[in-house]
Amino acid sequence: MKILFLGDSITEGVPGVSYVDLIKKETTYECINRGKGGDTVSSLLRRVRRMSDLSEYDKVVLFAGVNDVFGKLTTIYKVFKQLRKQKWAKNTGEFEKTYRELLDYLLSYNKNVVLIPPLLIGEDIHNSQNIELTDLVNKIHTLSNKYTLDYIDTYKEFVEYLKDKEVSNYLPVSLFQVYQDTKKKDIALIDQISHERGLFLTLDGVHLNSKGACIVAGSIIDYVKNAKTD
Repeated sequence: MKILFLGDSITEGVPGVSYVDLIKKETTYECINRGKGGDTVSSLLRRVRRMSDLSEYDKVVLFAGVNDVFGKLTTIYKVFKQLRKQKWAKNTGEFEKTYRELLDYLLSYNKNVVLIPPLLIGEDIHNSQNIELTDLVNKIHTLSNKYTLDYIDTYKEFVEYLKDKEVSNYLPVSLFQVYQDTKKKDIALIDQISHERGLFLTLDGVHLNSKGACIVAGSIIDYVKNAKTD
């Protein structure tokens, strides 16, 4: 089984814990990680158009969307993303249009595309960022049905896990702090910092700690075990 993972820093595994690395450890799958920090759906589409091997995979896992909300969290983030040419969607309609373009391009080369919705911006699922993000989650779910694509609902698992927890309102508002977090590679240290911030599934409200990475990896492994390729 050869799997291509497309996404942002959550897929790249920096900062935080890499769910792709966990899948590699737990399976014999050949996992190709093409996550890139900061990618929005539009910048990921630009990257994907330069890939020449899309037809070579048994599964293509698309896990993107969080940066279309996260990228405008602060003025500094907005400037940083503009400098990196990682344009975020102005509204839900633009997001859906670009996501469709991404799907159409991927499907023209590989029919075995699997969708994972964005997860969290802060573990308080009722904050304004997560309310906005939920609209994108719903759009992706709807598109999975329209395109008859498999959909791994890790978002639902995260919400279910957090529903009876006393969650922290910690948000990664400091770009400098996020940069400092990228230097932390030890999983035990990542989990310790997560705990100190009052978080359960993430290092900083967005990027995964070991528990969050285990949930995502486990969901993908379970899916692949039960799925069929064309």
